[in-house]
Amino acid sequence: MDEKIFDQGIRLALELGIRLKIELEGVDIPLESTFCGFVDNYIIITLPSPYHQIQHKLFSGAELVVRYFYHGTIYAFQTKLFSQIDQPVRLLFIYYPKLIQKSELRSEKRSFCYIPAVIIVGDNENNGTIVDIAKSGCHCLVRGKNNKRLIHFKIGDQVKLNCKFPGVKQTQEIIGVVKNLRTSKYDANVGLQFHENIPDVTVKIISWYISTIEKFIPAQEVKLDIL
Repeated sequence: MDEKIFDQGIRLALELGIRLKIELEGVDIPLESTFCGFVDNYIIITLPSPYHQIQHKLFSGAELVVRYFYHGTIYAFQTKLFSQIDQPVRLLFIYYPKLIQKSELRSEKRSFCYIPAVIIVGDNENNGTIVDIAKSGCHCLVRGKNNKRLIHFKIGDQVKLNCKFPGVKQTQEIIGVVKNLRTSKYDANVGLQFHENIPDVTVKIISWYISTIEKFIPAQEVKLDIL
């Protein structure tokens, strides 16, 4: 997966109705929203769902990370909430990002997900989340606030993931190698390529999970929260 960082001069590739994955500061549950349009230097989106669990976090200046998939590419950017309106429908206005991360998928589409995982490198382990997955690899997010100390990841590190897929009782152990990496003092975004000798049962579970996601992802549509 090729990653590039663009400045504010690059226009976001967004179409009306695209589903957005939202990460909100201080919230550990997966959130979804829908793109509704642009106004001046602001992006308009629907209220993140489930709204009632996070409405107290939606204040002016709240920090968000937005991710979405468009034409074979994953886009991600950090932004802040500008304002919220309730009439005629409930919408959020967020600032247009200063930086845009563009990750082009080389060989296969990755499916967005939210799978808690224990991430182990040598004798060190962190709690993290698998945020997208394919048959050949995945992308993990590790937040400093959820760990006493972040692992110092390096390209080429061998990583072990212990995770439970929805609907599967047994914890799965997956071995991978760090192929791309983006870190800060607050978190680490780790791209893994799975080891070729993953057990067949784990490969089948991953394939089943991806097919389930693709089957039940709703069509891209605008869902407005009417008062």
